[in-house]
Amino acid sequence: MSSTSLLLAVAATLVAGVSRGMLGFGAALIIVPTLVVLYGPVEAALVMSLIEVPAVAYLLPTTIRHADWRGITPLALASLLTIPLGAWLLAVVDADVTRRAIGALVVVMGLTLASGWRYRGRIDRVLEVVVGLASGVVSGLANIGGPIVVLFLFATRAGALGVRATIMAYFSFSTLYRIAVYLALAMYALPSLRLAAILAGPYLLGIWLGTRWFRKVSDVLFRRLAIALVVVTGSVALLG
Repeated sequence: MSSTSLLLAVAATLVAGVSRGMLGFGAALIIVPTLVVLYGPVEAALVMSLIEVPAVAYLLPTTIRHADWRGITPLALASLLTIPLGAWLLAVVDADVTRRAIGALVVVMGLTLASGWRYRGRIDRVLEVVVGLASGVVSGLANIGGPIVVLFLFATRAGALGVRATIMAYFSFSTLYRIAVYLALAMYALPSLRLAAILAGPYLLGIWLGTRWFRKVSDVLFRRLAIALVVVTGSVALLG
């Protein structure tokens, strides 16, 4: 674990934490492609899952108070079926193929978020299940299923606070289940645990800063910078 790689990982994790605390999403799109380039796709997914645990605990009070639990439940239950599939793909697919696939997914999601596109069609139970299934596969593979849910929640036209809390609720559920699946597949090892322990502090610091800035400053510029970073890091993972 070189000092330069670790410094880059810490910096990316800090910025990602600010995004997580301020916007409720975007952290994995910054952390995962960075760690994919530095340490490989398996390590990236495992470390991301672990550092989310203290983040989930820290944000739990806000999540419980403001999340739309009824609305998020069908998505969460549907993802139960496909998170193991994504985790299995992570374990068996060639690392270089996985790295490029993750990079491509990150770039597509980043550009979609940047475009401001929102689904404006009819929202029903079938759509909720499809979104949950798709998010589960991507979550199991690379811990980046959140933006799929984000785009869906934006389509509900709920308020910013409610959307943010509901995103956090989904992360709370998917993180714990994903860890259970990775444990069942015996994927965790000492290097992942050690790196996660190092990055957990900067991640929580970023989340703390982001929650303090939420509603106090305009998030437009930060959102644009975060999405730009998402596209850049995804491109590096894709083409590197």
